[in-house]
Parts: sequence; C-alpha cells; structure tokens
Amino acid sequence: MRGEQDLIRTLRTAADRVERLDLVAGVAARRRVRRTRQRVRVLLAAAAVVAVAGGTTAALSGEDQRAQPAVSPSAPRYRSAAELWPNAVAKVPASTAEGELVRPVTALSATEVLMFANAPHVGQPSRLEVYDMARKTSRVLGTIPEIKQMTGPTGLAVGSRYFAWYGPRFGKPTHFWIMPRSGGTAVHVAQTTASVDSVGLTDDSLVWSLKDGSGVYRVPLAGEAPSRLTGSDGLHLVAWPWAAGYDSKASNRNQNRVVNLETGQSFDVRLPEKARRTQCTSQWCAGELKGRMFVQRVDGAGRKILPAELLPYQLRLLAGDRYAVALVGAGGDQRGAPLGALYDLSTGQMAGLGERIPGTSGRTVTDGLLSSTPSTTLFWPSDAQRRENAKEWTVLNLLAVRR
Repeated sequence: MRGEQDLIRTLRTAADRVERLDLVAGVAARRRVRRTRQRVRVLLAAAAVVAVAGGTTAALSGEDQRAQPAVSPSAPRYRSAAELWPNAVAKVPASTAEGELVRPVTALSATEVLMFANAPHVGQPSRLEVYDMARKTSRVLGTIPEIKQMTGPTGLAVGSRYFAWYGPRFGKPTHFWIMPRSGGTAVHVAQTTASVDSVGLTDDSLVWSLKDGSGVYRVPLAGEAPSRLTGSDGLHLVAWPWAAGYDSKASNRNQNRVVNLETGQSFDVRLPEKARRTQCTSQWCAGELKGRMFVQRVDGAGRKILPAELLPYQLRLLAGDRYAVALVGAGGDQRGAPLGALYDLSTGQMAGLGERIPGTSGRTVTDGLLSSTPSTTLFWPSDAQRRENAKEWTVLNLLAVRR
C-alpha cells in the first residue's frame, strides 16, 4: 500500500501549497487557484478510493514523487502595469539632442507629466517641461536659474497655482523659487542658512521643513519674513498639509506620528514590534518587519505581510497616496521577471514594473527623484542597463490608474 500512501501524501502537499498561494496577484490568479484546487481535491479523493480498494499506483513508479510548488518562487509572475493600465504607461524621451538628461518628476494630470531637463554643463540653464502622454509632445514651462554652481534644484513641489523648488544644500544657503504652473519666469521667494529636507505649497504660501527636525516654516508668496509654524517641532513635511514625526534620527527609524499642519490633528502610528523604516502618508504605511515588507493603515488596521520576494529597495517605500513600491528580489537575471512591483494598498492589486533582462542588473524602477512629496510617477530605462545611458524611459502615471 506504500504507493497509494505516497500518492495521497503528494497530492495533499500540493493542495496545501495551492491553499497558501498569495491571492494579491489579481482576479485571474484566484480563478486559476480555484480550478487547480478543485482538480487536486478530485485526484486526492480518487487516490483515497484506490488506496481503500487495495489498488496500485503504477503511474508514479520510477517518477519523482515530491510535490512541485504551484508557483516557482524563483520566477514570480505579476500582470504588468502596461497590461493592467495601458493608458497609464508611456514611452518618454530620456535625453535631448543637446545632451540634456530628461527625467520625470511627478504627474500633473492623467495625461501630463512634469519633466526636468538637466543642463549638461554648469552655466547652462536647466528647464521644467510638461510631457503630454496622449499627444506625445513636450512644451517648455521655463528655465531654472543656476544656484551656486549647481545646474538643478534639490527638491521640487507642485501646488494648485505654482511649482516651487529649493537648492542647493551641503552647507550653502538654501534658496526657494516659484514658477506659475502655466509657465513663465522663476521668482526668488526666500532663503535660509539651515539644511532643508522638503518643500511644499499652499494656495498663498511656500512651506518647508528642516533636516534636523527643528520645525516647519512658512513664507507668504506675496513677500514677508518667514515664520515657524506653531507646534511643528520634530516634524518633517511629507505633502502639505501632512507632516511626519519619527521615533529617532537613525537611518532605519520609524514614522510614529502623522500630523495635519492646517488643523493641528495628530495621529499616532500603531506599529508591530521590530518594525523598521516605516513611512506613512495620511492614511497608509509601509515598512520592514523581520526582513519582510509590510503594509497597513496608520492605526494598524489591515496589516499585511507582502510576498517574500518583494523587498524594500528605495529611499521611499510609498508612491502617490496609496501605493507601495518594491524590488522583486526572486528570479535573479531570469528573463521576463519584473524589475519591481507596485502594490495598491486600497484594492490589493499587484502590478509588475518593467522587465528584467539578463546582464542588465543595473536597471531599476525609480520614483520622481526631485519630488519633495511622494511622486505620482514611476519610471525605468526602456533600452539600457543604467538610467545614465537611457535614451527612453517607460513611465507609469499613477494619476491615470483607474481607481
């Protein structure tokens, strides 16, 4: 009866593994799991009947009787972002004929992406542009003044009426500039000798926070002296009006507070023990827990441990207002495996980002590098190993993702 027992044990193992298959990959995956589970249960029942009847299992003789995993952990499969949201993905030029590196900053609408064209040499002007994904055209908004031998800003924010940016840093005075969203001439607004870590805009003011956590400051766009916001000590601007408090100054610190700077409301972030690098928007959080990536709401509700192959690899774990971004670690150089994955915290939907090509381990998914707030674009090289050599970006516009 050994053959019958082995068959039953093999099929039961397969059924257990099918039960454990992570369902966040989408509706199609759930349907495949149900069909597979039904087939396995039918076979298991048949095998039990055969065992009771004293039959044999000649079909397995001479074969490897160990159950194979339902999904190979070395080759994770996700539906691509282009397949799920075709209108949200576009090819965008990564450089100009003059040698300027062009990179996305953040989305302005479902069809428009703010781009920064970096001057190739000091003394030449950099630019802000808007790329229209539907028309596949760019228009120049205006130039960015050179700041102390630096060709571009350190951080940039988008408001309802203006763009704002600051730079440089590294011990030099920080200057703040604005430009109308429709384009035009940049206007200098303020400066500080302190080290700035983020900038934002209200309808009538520019706001920023300092790296040392000594407060959030505001200056009216009409022109007055900057003032420190009451109760902002220890806070860092995330996306106006939201700011973050942290439990330490260490590199693996956790965000432990979410504060609305307009209303003064403060919410404690409820985290599991041994959480690391936790970051939050106004509603959602993402972080590390015992080597795994986890997501949850600010109050700790809906906590989930993401699949083991998803690894936090960026300075920012969150994109937009409800997305977690991860590196797909399993699969190595295997062709077809995604470079990264996007997890929709609101719906549980998972999307693959890019495609891994053997010999191009330097290709990665990047968010808006200049954006002071969680960027609403993700991009990766379409045709090169590293972004410095890219001729074209593949851009995912999160404002175009169907809600």
